[in-house]
Amino acid sequence: MFSPLAVVCVVLLLVCEGQSLEPGASKALVSLRAAYPGAIGKVFKDQQGVLRARLRNGGEEILRYEKQRSHADRVAAPSLLDILHQSYPSNLDFEAWPKNLDPGRYRNDALLKEVYGDTKSEVEKGLVTIKFLDKSVRFQSRNGAAEALKEVGKEVAILLQTEPQLRKYFQEMGGTFNWRKIAGTKRLSSHSFGIAIDLNPSLGAYWKWERDQDRLGDMKHRLAYPGKIVRIFEKHGFIWGGKWYHYDLMHFEYRPEFFPSRKVPPSPKRGAD
Repeated sequence: MFSPLAVVCVVLLLVCEGQSLEPGASKALVSLRAAYPGAIGKVFKDQQGVLRARLRNGGEEILRYEKQRSHADRVAAPSLLDILHQSYPSNLDFEAWPKNLDPGRYRNDALLKEVYGDTKSEVEKGLVTIKFLDKSVRFQSRNGAAEALKEVGKEVAILLQTEPQLRKYFQEMGGTFNWRKIAGTKRLSSHSFGIAIDLNPSLGAYWKWERDQDRLGDMKHRLAYPGKIVRIFEKHGFIWGGKWYHYDLMHFEYRPEFFPSRKVPPSPKRGAD
């Protein structure tokens, strides 16, 4: 969790940079900087008064929009602070999943490109092949993603020894790295960066397959998915697509900013992999 000292330090840093953020926004910035070490630099206002942050390799990105933004706006073009606009729930204690509660779907492509690579070839330089149960999968070595998936695999293997009925969730895999855009959008999928893994698609419901789109908040599918599998992934910094209103139950995505108690190793400089 965040210590009061950490938040105070970020507030002081922003003051020194000539900016100020309320505590909640400062806390989000602490989490982003901790999750992606060195990627987010100085905060400043541009000539139009928009609050921006410099990125490690020379680019810049909007830190926060001043106007109120819709869910669709945040999905399509999130600012850096929009990434953590929604908190990731620790449980499934809802009678119905709240409409448009999609923590983790506000992905800022500029930040992900900064950390993992901005082209297919750059991302591929960071990919490694690891053993995940009885499969070999390609996953991103940068920022601790592959190491996190290895730890997931070790714990799942132990789980399957006592609960072999769960093995079916891993018999067929939906895939890991795949440089592509999300269907119907211009946004890159998290699979493009090698930080997502889909388990058995036949056992993971997907919101676009739902005939009645008014029933996306139904908890039946979410509650039926094995919580023990979900908790192992979450322990190692992965969010689960079952905790989205626009659900994707087979999908697990390495997003360390949602788990601030975990320590993330420094991300290597581009070309140093």
